[in-house]
Amino acid sequence: MFHKCIFNRWPLISLKKGNLSSANYFYFYTGHKSIHLVKQLLFIIALAIVNAAPVSGQTPWTIKRDSLLKSLSLAKEDTFKVWTILRLGELYLNARNDSAAYYARAFGELSGKLNFTIGKAYSLSMQALVLSSQSKLDEAVAMDLAAIDMLKDTRRKKELANLYNNTAIIYGAKGDEPACIDAYLKAEAIYEQLGDSSNLALVYGNLGSPYIILREDKKAYTYSLKGIALSRSLHEDRSLPATMINLASALVNLQRFDTALVILNQFTDLERITRGVTTSPMVLSLMITAYVGMGKYDLVKAKSAELMVIARATNNDGAMCYALSGFVDYYLYRKKYRKAIQLAKEYIEVAGRLKDRMLLRYAYDHAAHVEMERGQVDMGDYYGALRDSIDEAVRSDRILQNTQELEAKYSLNKKQAEIDQLNQQQEIQQLTLRQRNTINWVLAAAVFVAILVGLLYNRNYRQKKKLLLAGALLQKQRITELEQERQLLAARAVVQGQVEERTRLAKDLHDGLGSILSSAKFSFTNMKERLIITPENAAAFEKGMDMLDKSISELRRVAHNLMPESLTRFGLDTALKDFCNSVDQSGALRLTYQSFGLNETVIPDVVSAAVYRIIQELVNNILKHANATTALVQLIRNKDTLSIAVEDNGKGFDPDILENNSGMGYLSLKNRVAYLKGTIDIQTATGKGTSINIEIPHILA
Repeated sequence: MFHKCIFNRWPLISLKKGNLSSANYFYFYTGHKSIHLVKQLLFIIALAIVNAAPVSGQTPWTIKRDSLLKSLSLAKEDTFKVWTILRLGELYLNARNDSAAYYARAFGELSGKLNFTIGKAYSLSMQALVLSSQSKLDEAVAMDLAAIDMLKDTRRKKELANLYNNTAIIYGAKGDEPACIDAYLKAEAIYEQLGDSSNLALVYGNLGSPYIILREDKKAYTYSLKGIALSRSLHEDRSLPATMINLASALVNLQRFDTALVILNQFTDLERITRGVTTSPMVLSLMITAYVGMGKYDLVKAKSAELMVIARATNNDGAMCYALSGFVDYYLYRKKYRKAIQLAKEYIEVAGRLKDRMLLRYAYDHAAHVEMERGQVDMGDYYGALRDSIDEAVRSDRILQNTQELEAKYSLNKKQAEIDQLNQQQEIQQLTLRQRNTINWVLAAAVFVAILVGLLYNRNYRQKKKLLLAGALLQKQRITELEQERQLLAARAVVQGQVEERTRLAKDLHDGLGSILSSAKFSFTNMKERLIITPENAAAFEKGMDMLDKSISELRRVAHNLMPESLTRFGLDTALKDFCNSVDQSGALRLTYQSFGLNETVIPDVVSAAVYRIIQELVNNILKHANATTALVQLIRNKDTLSIAVEDNGKGFDPDILENNSGMGYLSLKNRVAYLKGTIDIQTATGKGTSINIEIPHILA
């Protein structure tokens, strides 16, 4: 039934590109004062803005402005004037952004004249904050990155960490989640070094958002939980609301609905105590998702109705989409298809009005399922095609983005190679010039002393010969090193490309073709119940259904071979245990699997996929060639090193064969081990079985 997998259909916390969302933005100057800005896109969580200035019409604000302007008129061209202009910019920051930008540029120019590095960095940081509030995100990132470069070689570690945090927020608004996470982790490392627990709690909370968007829900859960625990130990509430929402979102994605509801109720209590707010659209949307996943459709209806009231009162089309989604699920479960399709069409209309591609995709998906449930196959296919067209557009955008990134990396590598070549030519020219100077000196000395000329010439000849030999040897060594680096890069590219392509193909087969075959089977089943057919035709129909079942099973098998679901969901240890058990239960080979030290290890996905394929290739070789009756697979983690041992009692082989073996299996194995920077040791002899040991260092690097 459709309602059982509702948690996989749409993102729980969706961040629209181009806006700052659920994050903490720092601004700093002398004394480490900061401004904490928080914006929420779909459902607004209005957190307090630290040091927010009153509007310009209020007397305290005017008095402070006039005092700073007076100080500015009397200040000399020194760093005191820089700080005065900076404070004026900060004063205008929450009142008039245009004035704030003017003063930011002004104290930046003065800092440039004074060669005052910290002032120049602060200027760029304030300009980035203004640009981000105007949705000029690329320019804002460029400003922050320039400020980071200025502070890297200074002792302003806390300010550098704040800048990394700011840059991460803008990356998140742009939709560049990997860059966002990288910047957050750099901020986290500095805060840990400084022992700044308060800001560390904020970064932990912020890290949950990009991990949720990337569907790395376990990491989002871990960081959000750490952020909440640290905030409560410090008795600080400034980051708790956004962090609690991230934690609840991760829990819902992980299908831990009961725990998510507990967190959401705690969030509601906190909002009521701190801000007097009793109902949050975001909380209601998450509750709807949790109740759908739990099958509590009466509560789905009640929370959807509550969310609809808020959406209409605030003209919040985003909230209305989530409310309509809940209503569609409720009426679909109650088999009230006419009402369900009516609400699904309204859902499509509101999502189209928002021009939100993903919300529109989920609206089409709802409509397709309703039409299929009520037997309208043509309309179901129609809405399904519209949904698939959006999926295809999203995939095309991702492919284009990846292609552009690869082209940029290629251009960068090409430029670096050109620079290295020019440097090498310059070194050769300098060496040649020194040799010519030596020769000229010897020739000049030859005019005065003939015997000395001969001696010096002979000596110079020997030295030149040694230099040429040394240069030739050095060049040969360099060529060998470059060839090895090229082979390693090629191996890495092949392995990583295989992992990405297998993952993409498995997902496309399962989500695309698998859904189509399942829909076809469902349609045929409904047709059978409505049609009257002869026994002969019934037998043919059943045979066709059996063939369709076999096609679905074969599709699942192919998708599993491309990228096992247990590997992506449960990790390397569980995936290998499942694989070895399946081989052992088949009766083809008595296969034993053992693992040590992997219980609390989080191995990167690319490493996990490569290790899984290595062991799969070795076991398949045993099945195909070894004529073995028993085999052993061991996976051992010692600190940051991973050891793989595969042994069998088969017929073995001559190890010299591998030296001239160009087969795809052994080549693929070597490429994967080389990609992981590992070493492989093969011990075998004819009639004595085979033992293969692979050492992979730095698995957590």
